Amino acid sequence: MPALLSRQKHSNNDEAIAARAKHNQLGLHVEVLPSTDDDRVAALFQQARERWITAGGVLAKARTEEEYRLAERICTEGLALIKEAER
Repeated sequence: MPALLSRQKHSNNDEAIAARAKHNQLGLHVEVLPSTDDDRVAALFQQARERWITAGGVLAKARTEEEYRLAERICTEGLALIKEAER
């Protein structure tokens, strides 16, 4: 039984690292929103920033692999919005 628990703990650490890395990556794009006259681009960046803030809240309370994966998925959505804004 201890081997199973230690493996699960290790996986939690991996999930936490991956989620925090995505959160940092998204933050580089949206912590300070770029200035733009394009309303569409501004809206996409704002939506991405909202994902960053939401993911940060999830990460602050995350304790399980599922919660870390949720935070990572939210960040992935935000990064997709950034990619769309840059088209």
